Amino acid sequence: METIVKTKEELEKAKKSGATIILVQGELADKLKKSKKVAKLSGAGIAALTAALGVATVTAPVTGGLSYLAAAPAAALTGVEIAAIIAAASLGVGLIIALFLDYEEIDYSKGSLKLRKRQKP
Repeated sequence: METIVKTKEELEKAKKSGATIILVQGELADKLKKSKKVAKLSGAGIAALTAALGVATVTAPVTGGLSYLAAAPAAALTGVEIAAIIAAASLGVGLIIALFLDYEEIDYSKGSLKLRKRQKP
């Protein structure tokens, strides 16, 4: 049975409940697809990324979001495009990493991403 989610909150709930198949729809699906590259970063890459995003997130309200340009050095260091970094930041890097550790992508088309829970050996 598929669990259909359209919001970050629904996604977190589906993951916590251990849903076998998660069908992500809408803008959330596209953001997850973009941010998947972040989940594959090394520990050093993730550290650099979270440091850059921490500063950007704190200053974003003051700068009208322009501080997310701080992601550019992290993008250069990690090799992940800025769009993926910003998508991951909007969802939460921790959620992205945890999700793609536990789930594998089995299908994607614009506005629809299907994930299947990884089988434990």
